Amino acid sequence: MSPKLVADLAYLKGADCQFRFIGEGAANIVFEFIFPGKDITTIQDDGDSKILKILQGKLLRVPKANTKAFPHPEILQYWESSISPLFDNPQEDLAQQYLVRLDNSIVSELNAVLEDEDAQRRTDFQGTKVAEAEYGMLVEDMRKKSPTDLLLEFKPKWLTPSPTATRCRNCAREAYRIHKSLRSASSQSPSSDQDAAALLSNPPLCPLECLAAQSSPSSLARVIESMNLSATSASLDTEPATRENPTGAQPAVSLDGEGMEEVDERYRVALVHWLQTNSLLPKLRDAQEKLDPAPEGTTDKEELALAMTLRDCTCFVRISEDTQGGVKVEAKLADLDKKNWEAKLEYWKELEEKLKEGGYYEGVEVPRVGTRCLWEVEGEEAS
Repeated sequence: MSPKLVADLAYLKGADCQFRFIGEGAANIVFEFIFPGKDITTIQDDGDSKILKILQGKLLRVPKANTKAFPHPEILQYWESSISPLFDNPQEDLAQQYLVRLDNSIVSELNAVLEDEDAQRRTDFQGTKVAEAEYGMLVEDMRKKSPTDLLLEFKPKWLTPSPTATRCRNCAREAYRIHKSLRSASSQSPSSDQDAAALLSNPPLCPLECLAAQSSPSSLARVIESMNLSATSASLDTEPATRENPTGAQPAVSLDGEGMEEVDERYRVALVHWLQTNSLLPKLRDAQEKLDPAPEGTTDKEELALAMTLRDCTCFVRISEDTQGGVKVEAKLADLDKKNWEAKLEYWKELEEKLKEGGYYEGVEVPRVGTRCLWEVEGEEAS
């Protein structure tokens, strides 16, 4: 059954709607709806105003022109049929998304916004435009609703590591990326020693720590400690800066706020409680385990695509004050689009071979790179 269309953006004509560029990836661009002088939370649900109520708490995601991404109806169908059934409460566990019909005039407006913002976009994204597509998507906005909110954002990555490795897959990949960055630095600048020191001084938090925090006080302490650093520290990546990530690297754990020392104590307590008791990360781990072991060797390419989707999602944890003056915690997974395995398969296989052959899983790469992998940290603590 095809996904249900919830709105036709052609009805925004005459509604004094503007768009603000939020961010982009290789296949999609995200915009915010702006209604100058209007509070859409108070608009009556009648006539043409109905669409404004639908847009409340949503962002607009539209496809880029000239990409190999799947059409949005197919993406949403996949999300509804393959992703949602893996979770017993998808409304609570997953950032919701809805199909909307685009309009040529809307696409033109969006491209005009991009043109104005072009100089601020990632260099290799500059000049790209919104596709003249029939459909886009409304996605649940998991950003801070208030300046006082606490927002935690991280990628859980691979929560089911190989039992024969001494590093989890994510930390093995980070070690490989550090080697790439070191080689790049040494070939480009005489100050490569300083660059190398910077790259090696602060490896990212291991994603397994977030799951281990439920039973390990040491892991919980390391997760909380990483949040103090996350506003200025990021994992090592050779990708250029983006609007979403100005440092040019993907934070392992990103805390949107002034730092833990400035956070409302009630929020701090709520975050610690969530880390210790949440069911979301165990659900994601269980969903990943259904597709193990060794999906890279499977002959079922659709299963491989699903496995890689689950390993590349983003977790948002938003802590805010509720209407009664209490504390509310919302935790959801996002970025669960269908992967184009035909376009990605060779890359996945080549990277896996490099990690195995280079000794990154066993921590015997040359020169050896220290990581913060949970297994390595536990080994050091035990010795």
